[in-house]
Amino acid sequence: MPVWSPGMVWPTATPGGAVSPSWGGYVKLFVRAAIGAGNTFHMGVHTFDRMDAGNVLGGGVTAPGNDLWIDIACDVADLEVIGGATTSAGILTKADAATITVTIADPNGWYDPLNPAGPFSYGGRSRLVPGTPVEVFAEVVDGATGTVSTHWLFTGTADTWQQDWTPNPTERQTQLIASDATKMFSRLDRPEQPPVGAGDTTQQRVHRIVDFFGWPGVVLDPAGGGTVTLQATTLAQPAWEMINRALDDELGYVYFTAKGELRWLPRTVWATAAPPIVTLGCDVGYDILIDASPSAMDTQMRNAVYAARVDGITQSAISTTSVETYGRYDYTRTDLGLATDAQAAAWATALVQLYAYPTVTLDDVTRVPALDPQPWKPWAAILAVTPITDIVRVHWSPPDIPGRAPVDVNSRVVGVSHRVSRTAWEVRWQLVNTRPAAQAGAVFTMGPHPQDRLDSNFVLTAA
Repeated sequence: MPVWSPGMVWPTATPGGAVSPSWGGYVKLFVRAAIGAGNTFHMGVHTFDRMDAGNVLGGGVTAPGNDLWIDIACDVADLEVIGGATTSAGILTKADAATITVTIADPNGWYDPLNPAGPFSYGGRSRLVPGTPVEVFAEVVDGATGTVSTHWLFTGTADTWQQDWTPNPTERQTQLIASDATKMFSRLDRPEQPPVGAGDTTQQRVHRIVDFFGWPGVVLDPAGGGTVTLQATTLAQPAWEMINRALDDELGYVYFTAKGELRWLPRTVWATAAPPIVTLGCDVGYDILIDASPSAMDTQMRNAVYAARVDGITQSAISTTSVETYGRYDYTRTDLGLATDAQAAAWATALVQLYAYPTVTLDDVTRVPALDPQPWKPWAAILAVTPITDIVRVHWSPPDIPGRAPVDVNSRVVGVSHRVSRTAWEVRWQLVNTRPAAQAGAVFTMGPHPQDRLDSNFVLTAA
């Protein structure tokens, strides 16, 4: 018998939120927007008085917590959250801006941005405007212990609030679209500066860009400062473009977390073979997978890579065995910001080491945690996965093909999507497969290389 089960009082003091039996009963959804109307300046005693003299300057609202955050979860008819990468390109994968699309049931017109007298208006002006802070998170109750864990799904600001007017109030809905800080970083673009930062590590370059634009948020750095050093920069491109160029040189990954932090990871993360923290599929007691898509095996292949830094000499890395077996898969980059030609050679080698041979893998999987008889277990495990660094195992056979041997692969999660309605909650992972370098065979490198042991700079490395 579980310690906590649906029907009991939710064991947390967090106000608001919505639950549905169709989600399994152990997860609560919170969708909050900073749309409280606030208060004007009052002379004298007032409900929101926080000073002995009785002078009040706004800030007080009737919402729980006496702030501007309003929980709208119980009015949500449909919610889609898309975070991280929506397509996989292996080690070259780029994160997209995380977005949410929220369909809000609105029979009273409360969420109509053109309603000047609604509860979310102040002084005749609506607070349902672009730039409004929005956040989405979930709480999961462990049925065996009664403890609650909190998992962030999205942090960002509104792009649009839109309502299509209809004469039938029961059909009236408002659509809220919001995106994360990637949007803001893409807009930050200032004139060219004198060159600075020659010899920066990846970590130093990321912080140089963040500090230059004065972003006050949190940057999550990995251990160490990255694996490369960089040429000087004039800081002449948009902030998001510059950060991604630095991570291109690093062969790392950068994205905004669901809590709104800027997180970047070094090249070494792709070759780290950690045990999977989650196993889903046929051999874990109960199968909650409803769909899986195999990837095209040749889309990520790279067995002949040519790389050059700006004002440098082109370096090459070629897996002759792969070329002879599968044909040639060329890839060229001539605009790297690396400080030395040796680093450009190592950049090319890293790509060939990982992608010289085709790999059977999955592109994405979709799960419904409510299908499990103890849904708090998959809910807590799935929502706790950290993109890129955490490995997940999928052991699964299509249910419409009885007797088929299961696919058994370990992958990294590079994108997370949630599709939520009052009758269903599906979670989709975008996956990428990376292999330890030892599986890729020998790679011949032209030019200087960290593993060079020959005077003439020709290196046959064990990939």
